[in-house]
Amino acid sequence: MNTTHTVSSISSILLNHGHSMHEEQQRLLARYVDLLLDWNSRINLISRKDQEQVWRNHILHSLSVLFLVDVPVKGRVIDIGSGGGLPGIPLAIMRPETEWILIDSVGKKIRAVGEMAAALGLPNVHTVNGRVEDERFVAEYGGSANMVTARAVTRLEALVRWARPLLSKKGSRSLIVWKGGDLAEEIAEARRNPTLATCREIPIVVPEEPMFVSEEKKLVEIVYR
Repeated sequence: MNTTHTVSSISSILLNHGHSMHEEQQRLLARYVDLLLDWNSRINLISRKDQEQVWRNHILHSLSVLFLVDVPVKGRVIDIGSGGGLPGIPLAIMRPETEWILIDSVGKKIRAVGEMAAALGLPNVHTVNGRVEDERFVAEYGGSANMVTARAVTRLEALVRWARPLLSKKGSRSLIVWKGGDLAEEIAEARRNPTLATCREIPIVVPEEPMFVSEEKKLVEIVYR
């Protein structure tokens, strides 16, 4: 299947999986896609080959987490290596009462994300130019997050180390990572970290969009002790 999705078809898919999207959320997502593509003509935020399928490859891919794991409806989520604001901005639109901290080490990218969030009027999105492992970032945000996310950033082992000091000592203390392909080696490496309670691989199964299965798209959910 090579369907070119729209905000309407993405909304229908989410509804099929128990997540309604009201009109304002649809408007914001459509506007975000317009902004993302506009910025992408100037700054490399997403692959040029993905532009035609941005709704499937980036928006639906990001939002699929909503019906695969529990995403906080309040509190704070830190998104590592947010790039063009993915998955942070789509999820911030769907979880407006949750504070989203989007961090990226590439200044021009995170500035673009900040401008997009401002244009969308998203008060729950805050952007940081820096590295998540830097002492200054940990000093400001350490122990404050209910969840940490990372999409197409780096190996699990590094993410496991970086996320742990950011998480609150209350709640589920989880790290959600978007990955693809054979993850056996990365998961085995990550599991050597003694702070992990569980680490599970979750195939992204969206019956309306079989590409995720054919291309072995997955989430990894890590819960700390």
